[in-house]
Amino acid sequence: MKTHVVERAGLAVRGAVSIVAVSMSLYHLYVGFFGQPITEFHRPLHLLFALVVLFWVDFDFRKPRSGRRLASNAVFTLAAVVSCGYLMIEATAVSERMVYVDPLTPGVMALSVALIVVILEATRRSLGWPLVILTVLFLLYAIFGKYLPYPFWHRGYSIQRILEQMYLTLDGIWGTPVGVSASFIFLFVLFGAFLSESGTGAFFSDFANGLAGRTIGGPAKTAVVSSAMMSMLSGSSTANVVTTGSFTIPAMKKSGYPAHFAAGVEAVASTGGLITPPVMGAAAFIMAEFLGIPYAAVMKAAALPAFLYYLAVYFVVDFEARRLRLMPDKDAEFPSVFATLRRNGYLLLPVFILIYALIDGYTPAISAVWATLALLACIAVFDRSNRARLHRIAWQGCVDGPKLIGPIVVACAVGGMIAGILLLTGLGYRLSLIILAVSGGSLFITLFLTVLVAVILGMGMPTSAIYIVLAVILGPAIEKLGVPALAAHLLIFYGATMSNITPPLAMASFAAAAIADTSPWKTSWSAIRIGAVVFLVPFFFTYGPALIGIGSLGQVIHVFLTACCGVVLLAAAAVGWFIQPLSWIMRLVAFSAAVLLMDPTAVTDVAGAALGAAVVVIVVLRHRAGQRQT
Repeated sequence: MKTHVVERAGLAVRGAVSIVAVSMSLYHLYVGFFGQPITEFHRPLHLLFALVVLFWVDFDFRKPRSGRRLASNAVFTLAAVVSCGYLMIEATAVSERMVYVDPLTPGVMALSVALIVVILEATRRSLGWPLVILTVLFLLYAIFGKYLPYPFWHRGYSIQRILEQMYLTLDGIWGTPVGVSASFIFLFVLFGAFLSESGTGAFFSDFANGLAGRTIGGPAKTAVVSSAMMSMLSGSSTANVVTTGSFTIPAMKKSGYPAHFAAGVEAVASTGGLITPPVMGAAAFIMAEFLGIPYAAVMKAAALPAFLYYLAVYFVVDFEARRLRLMPDKDAEFPSVFATLRRNGYLLLPVFILIYALIDGYTPAISAVWATLALLACIAVFDRSNRARLHRIAWQGCVDGPKLIGPIVVACAVGGMIAGILLLTGLGYRLSLIILAVSGGSLFITLFLTVLVAVILGMGMPTSAIYIVLAVILGPAIEKLGVPALAAHLLIFYGATMSNITPPLAMASFAAAAIADTSPWKTSWSAIRIGAVVFLVPFFFTYGPALIGIGSLGQVIHVFLTACCGVVLLAAAAVGWFIQPLSWIMRLVAFSAAVLLMDPTAVTDVAGAALGAAVVVIVVLRHRAGQRQT
């Protein structure tokens, strides 16, 4: 009897969470299409939805201490409802009040404290302690910074002033990050959830297998293509590793790739989705808002570097397959590309609609809504097998989207709090001056420090939170050295992305290692070797913005072609193979040629071309000599 009651209670909780999640999805689809209500209402409601789903999504009465978790969930949910609900009810009054003039009542101060505590607890549960500790340190700095020496000193702020900044202004919790999450990011996450539920992942896998399955190293190339196609739409590296990696990693291992290399390929291919248009990662939308430019401009700037990234990964897996002599299985049957397109090619139509709408100038919100509706319409018209379960696809997509967005929303909330404190205390400006002083005005040292700090922060923070913090602190420092704002912010974005494959806490690599049943550390180092280009490209487009489309067409084409040649040489150096095995000296020369070719200046292009040509000529001559001897 007791078991029956527990099961019914569990079903009731899951049903309630599903209803809240579907309500969140429908609300955002509605406001995405028809327009948003007042900001002071919209952003608190978005955060409230996300918090409720996040607190209850994994609740299970059968787990130990479920009674204690039930009580704590109820308390935190009530605090979230009351603190966000007050802002929603009083939205007009809050928007019209005189900031820092109208005093806070004890009740409002209590609500602001309650919401901050709720956000920190949600952050701890979904993202771990590091981001919580960092946020608390910034809050304490706002209170006690007046006791610190220069350059960290500030004049000091009362607790009331800090709470007002966090709770009642758009320079705290409700700042740009949460605003972008509420306006754009959620709708793209929802679109990705619909794609996943509709079987798009299997379609991409069959399509990629049809393209690359018959080639040398086909399973790895299939993983690269399918993971790139899926992660560029989902915007989540770890989620993509778990989904596509469950069948790409075993296929790579079966074909002869070492387990750690197979896991590294999947981790790198999935991480690349964060820097690949059209969706990219959540931070890309925040970047567009910070820079005050259309999201389409960010897409265009990221296109060529993303192509170079996947070109490098493709050649790495190709060279590795040739080094290991992994020939394609002639007896294996592979899906026909044309048959796959005839059967499920309609799934590409929503993607084309999304890209067209973004490039044509529609807002990201309306573009995502149109793409989602187009996907459902395509299923209803073209897919007989899924037509009968269209309502289930729609329902499950609406449930999964809010589950995926929860950690992103709380990361945006604490990112907004940190950015607000940096703005309030002026620390962001002073830190940028400190960085410039430490680097001695050297652009390379400044860029290196930026990437290093991003990787360190990546040990405990999500990509979006890393970008928000560093964009406020280090963005101005890089721009002062003459780097275009878009290039500076893209470099920070790349640096934040690297943490997904960089030890000691490489989430994408660790997830792939778990599937491959291999060492997370070996997987991480393999991922660094496979994705080495992600560490180099940001430096080159900051020195030569033509690589992100800033410059004449001739400059862009020249820089892109030389970079492509450099990428191939970089892959050869990473694997140690080009037609035949390469010695360490030849690998070093190939790496030097790659770096010189990827650098946008004419002198380095000539030097890189000469070194690259020398490598090719020497290897070819040695290979021919070896063939004559045999």
